[in-house]
Amino acid sequence: MAGHGKSRHLKRLASPVKWGLGKKKAVWAKKPVAGAHALKESVPLTVLLRDVLGVVDNASQAKHVVASGGVLVDARRVSDGAFGAGLMDVVSLPALGKNYRVIPKGRKLVAVEISGEAAKTKYCRVRNKVSADKSKVQLNLHDGRNLLIEREEDTFKPGDTLVLSVPEQELKNVLRLSKGAKCLVYKGKHAGKTGEFVELLESKGNKPSNAKLACEDGELITLKDYLFVVDAGFGASR
Repeated sequence: MAGHGKSRHLKRLASPVKWGLGKKKAVWAKKPVAGAHALKESVPLTVLLRDVLGVVDNASQAKHVVASGGVLVDARRVSDGAFGAGLMDVVSLPALGKNYRVIPKGRKLVAVEISGEAAKTKYCRVRNKVSADKSKVQLNLHDGRNLLIEREEDTFKPGDTLVLSVPEQELKNVLRLSKGAKCLVYKGKHAGKTGEFVELLESKGNKPSNAKLACEDGELITLKDYLFVVDAGFGASR
């Protein structure tokens, strides 16, 4: 008998490093459902609650919490424990009065606690933009969102960050990838570090350009495409 679609199962040995799961504690891991973030760039809510945050003891408890509407992602209730939370997603646990933002730290994804006010905003990186029609431009963001704007108002560039209110998705601010901007490195060996954008290092030919950042522990060079512009509110904690 032929298989019906892709496998819905995932062994721990094959789980992404970003999840930080012990490979030998059990055989199976929760496989994320298809969503805004790629499998290797997201953590299913079951794993997030149990292994990352440690607010439940097992998968059954995590399933109950999620199914009962106890978890919000970007201020919207999610009822599936396989939902994958990824870069910059805001995860809220109303019963505990806690809010978290998913960010990279080294090779793993972590959830850092933020204030209730900070949880009202979502950072979205402009991946690219396309022409929607003669009067509008569509901005494609890193988490699958799309934003239509009037062509005469289009001053956005790939790499800029839009600060949106959630769940309304109203544009609150634009953070430009320019000299002096505070940036988070969200990919590569420097993932999780933040610093001030110093200069763009243009590469010859078709090679991607590098960028120089000034961090607390010195300067670092990474790919420009690995930068996510943030602001002072990014680190707002309780």
